[in-house]
Amino acid sequence: MQIVTPIDVEDALASELDARLPNVSVHAAPAPDNIGAGVVVIESLGGGRQTLVSDLYDVVASCYAVSYADAMALGASVSGEIRAIQAAGPAVAGVEWTTTDANPPYSDPDPDRPTLRRATVRTTVAARGIPIN
Repeated sequence: MQIVTPIDVEDALASELDARLPNVSVHAAPAPDNIGAGVVVIESLGGGRQTLVSDLYDVVASCYAVSYADAMALGASVSGEIRAIQAAGPAVAGVEWTTTDANPPYSDPDPDRPTLRRATVRTTVAARGIPIN
């Protein structure tokens, strides 16, 4: 039997999106201090076991822009790219994604950044763990 360890889903998904969205800066949580427009922050909210060798993750992508319309447009792009990851073939971060599903973005004001608008995308992804034997 193969033994696997879970992936760092924040880093892996941030790497995937960073490669797919060339004009966007994508980061794993925590958000950088100097966050600005055109930034996406990936944060895991938890998850659980999907199979013996893969885990399911609940993840949010916080999409920052100057205007509400731009934040929602960025969120829509992120949502679409997340849904496309599984079908696209070999992963950028070397992760075998087994499920990638994302909801449409919704407005989610960030009280710590009142000059920016934030749209959030809730997503569920699953990935095969990293073999350790």
